Amino acid sequence: MKRLVVIAVALVVCAALFSFPGAPNASALEPANVGSYSGAPTEEELSFMRRWSGFLLEKGDAQADRYSAEAPFSFVCGDRSSREWVTVERASVTLGEWTENGERTSVATWKDDVSKLVCTATFVEYRDYPALQWTVRITNDGNENSAPIHDFKALDLQWNRSDTTLPILYRSQGSDGRNDDFLFAVEDMRKSMWVHNRDLRMDSATNSAFRTGLGSSLFDSDMRPSATWLPFFNYRTGPDGLIVALGWNGGWFAEFNHDGDGRTRMTAGQEKLNTILYPNETIRSPLVGLLYWKGEVGHAQNVFRRYMLAHNHPQENGKPAPTPICRISWGGSPTDEHLKGIREIVDGKFDYDCYWIDAGWYGQGKDPCPDVFHGDWGSTVGDWRVNPTRHPDALKPIADALVAAKMKFLLWFETERAVCGVPATLEHPEWYLTASGAAPNPGESLLLNLGDPNAREWVTKTIGDILEENKISWYREDFNMVPNPYWEAHDAPDRVGMTEMRFVEGLYQFWDDLRARIPGLMIDNCASGGRRLELETLKRSIVLWRTDYNCFPYLRTEATQSHGFGISHWIPANATSPYVTEPDTYQCRSALSSGAVLALNNDHAGETDPSAVEWLKARVAEANRCRPYFYGDFYPLTEGNWSDDAWLAYSMHLPQEDAGIVVAFRRPKAFVSTLVVELQALDPNRKYEFEDADSGEKRVVDGKELRENGFAIKAEQPRTSRLFYYRAVE
Repeated sequence: MKRLVVIAVALVVCAALFSFPGAPNASALEPANVGSYSGAPTEEELSFMRRWSGFLLEKGDAQADRYSAEAPFSFVCGDRSSREWVTVERASVTLGEWTENGERTSVATWKDDVSKLVCTATFVEYRDYPALQWTVRITNDGNENSAPIHDFKALDLQWNRSDTTLPILYRSQGSDGRNDDFLFAVEDMRKSMWVHNRDLRMDSATNSAFRTGLGSSLFDSDMRPSATWLPFFNYRTGPDGLIVALGWNGGWFAEFNHDGDGRTRMTAGQEKLNTILYPNETIRSPLVGLLYWKGEVGHAQNVFRRYMLAHNHPQENGKPAPTPICRISWGGSPTDEHLKGIREIVDGKFDYDCYWIDAGWYGQGKDPCPDVFHGDWGSTVGDWRVNPTRHPDALKPIADALVAAKMKFLLWFETERAVCGVPATLEHPEWYLTASGAAPNPGESLLLNLGDPNAREWVTKTIGDILEENKISWYREDFNMVPNPYWEAHDAPDRVGMTEMRFVEGLYQFWDDLRARIPGLMIDNCASGGRRLELETLKRSIVLWRTDYNCFPYLRTEATQSHGFGISHWIPANATSPYVTEPDTYQCRSALSSGAVLALNNDHAGETDPSAVEWLKARVAEANRCRPYFYGDFYPLTEGNWSDDAWLAYSMHLPQEDAGIVVAFRRPKAFVSTLVVELQALDPNRKYEFEDADSGEKRVVDGKELRENGFAIKAEQPRTSRLFYYRAVE
């Protein structure tokens, strides 16, 4: 009877692998398929994309039955559409050379005598991935202002299905500080069983309506790029599909318009742009990425994960930069407390590789700033002088201690926000934007205009000096404000979207300039959690605090599990804190990822009892051991929701080592004690050694047996985590 129960549970799990109760329109419920989820691109996939890029750049043949034989973008100047003159046949193309990392950058150019515009599209191809990226720039080559540029679609193409299957859209919610952040949602691209067309759009209006409907969003109109939805979409058309990725740190739109008969118009771009161009002025589109795949959706997501790590992630010594294991501390704590904590890390032989100082280290306030809930840390933002009361010798003693301890130093900033009244806002008020467009009031939050070259030069020098003087390895940039009202309030009537455009360009330039000045500098991309996750920022940064949901002790641990599960479909490198206040392995493992932010009660390890110190030390070592596997392929083994009456399980597999981990959680109200899962990454012709992370017990199992009978995970008690390491031994 017990065996029958186990089998029944396994079947239920398999049948629900891509079913997520509570997800919007989660109507496409698919069984787990035994096909390959490997992230290795196939020759068929590579050939398809080579033909497509060959059509665009070398005037080859298009596969017109699958995609529209035209430039994959469009815009309008006055009433003249770019479709009238930006054609593949008329392009002047300069082909680039292949680089050592397998990229080739080419530029296509068009000139129009009627509108006096020059259009350039920069395309990037990839030797080892079925992917293509492009950015479009428009320049006014005339002597007078141009007619208004509008309907600028960075992505504009038709994609046709290859069989009679109706399309399905896969996407994930954004980082809203909610229990359903990053939920992997499945959308059937038809209105009903009888009406097969559907138009699905994401923009400020639809996103605001969605957030309002959730009923618990802090900012119903938050337009930060990954606040509502991650800007990554997998559009499945039967046996194959396209993944679309966007790079724009402002307000974007994306639309998938299915006509009901297998033809879909895909469009995306900067949402609010309607502007004249001055003579010799240039504007740009968001970055667009396409990846073609064929086979299983799990395979598609793993190809995308590998592609993100190889070409859209900071590199270190020719490899994807690792996410650190961080010891977090509060910047408002006095220097002596930090030095004591560093000594305890060294004496205790903790395996941290980065020491994190968060907000509160700056400003001139004399009152205590003990934690995020008390003190002046929020009201002195923009005053980047080290606080002399809390740190009388500035940060140098801490920096020196970290150098001696061979640990990297992470320091928090909120560079783009400044409170009216701090010195820079008084000395250069012209550098700051208000949400109303009027003069600021004391204490009001202002936005540093990174589109102003003088403001950007000042902030680059100011922040760069602090980073260099204190040997900062990780620049942590937070962004706790919704910028769109500030941008819109400063647009001229005939220049809608231009303040945003110059700001976004300035942000990318600011980060690039910092990294150029300080070789090896890493950027932690935080914006009230992970609300700035898009293709351009992910090329330059890693998110170490993926959601502000984990800022508070009353979080639901099962939501943390769901967050990691959902974001793993798209962004391999990410981290968060489990917010443990006492030893709790179940809660700590819920935040396992490619990196970690670990502490007890956000205080130093030595301030707790010895058994707690040993527990924390074991968790840090465990995070280090697990870290490499998160850079491998992701295999979801159950649903990814946050329900407390279910199991959640996944596997991470490193194909080059034929090794991985299995992580499973029996949640508080899950009544079944054994879960059987299929580990389809395993080779049936090899044997594997499995190690139980809790007991240390090891056993060798035949791969064929595992593939045929499944891998049984047993948890005697509810609210239990299980972690297994495995590796091929024959």
